[in-house]
Amino acid sequence: MTFHYVEFMTHCHATERLEKVKKAVENLAGRELELETSDAEGYYGNPIKILEGKISRNQEIDEFFSNLPEKVVEDLKRQIERRIDERCNFFFRIDKGKAYEEELILTSGGNSIRVRARVESYPSKKETAVEKMEDYLSQL
Repeated sequence: MTFHYVEFMTHCHATERLEKVKKAVENLAGRELELETSDAEGYYGNPIKILEGKISRNQEIDEFFSNLPEKVVEDLKRQIERRIDERCNFFFRIDKGKAYEEELILTSGGNSIRVRARVESYPSKKETAVEKMEDYLSQL
């Protein structure tokens, strides 16, 4: 097992349809997800829905990473050091609009779905997590 879980999080703004945002997250995850929705408020008082879901079964996680396009995997491999934090979380963002259209591309913009994969690492050190992620991604 390489991961404890993979978590997905995004925002649905008042200008977006909730069903479409949910579909974008499910397209990325490669399956239907039970998404928790909470309410938030933007800087100017605009309503925002926060959607969060997670997968934790090994098979589901392997399928998720296997379904990422080769270009995304190659980019993640090159950027592994800066995408893992000291708590062994592996972060990346996928363009939300493109995910709705079933096209998965990395982005650094705000209109995205954040992916956080908690790397199983003993001892829990960034260096160990980086090695595990390098091995894992090279097998895809």
